[in-house]
Amino acid sequence: MNSVDKIKFLLFFGEAPVATCYGYMELDRDGDMIALYNSYGEEINMFGEHEFVRIRALGKFDNEDRDNFYSLLESDGVG
Repeated sequence: MNSVDKIKFLLFFGEAPVATCYGYMELDRDGDMIALYNSYGEEINMFGEHEFVRIRALGKFDNEDRDNFYSLLESDGVG
């Protein structure tokens, strides 16, 4: 089971965001980050000089069936 956490960016592509900037972090079953998403749920480059803090866990989903992943993002207001 993978999981998704809501995050708040402190640095976004190496620069401090002008306004509060949230996104999402996908973790594998071992807790390793495997993807980053912007506030619209679009995947972004994980190595773009980002700095962030975790806000809260949104939930877990089966990586074979990603429908629940998108449901978790929708429950947080994405889409």
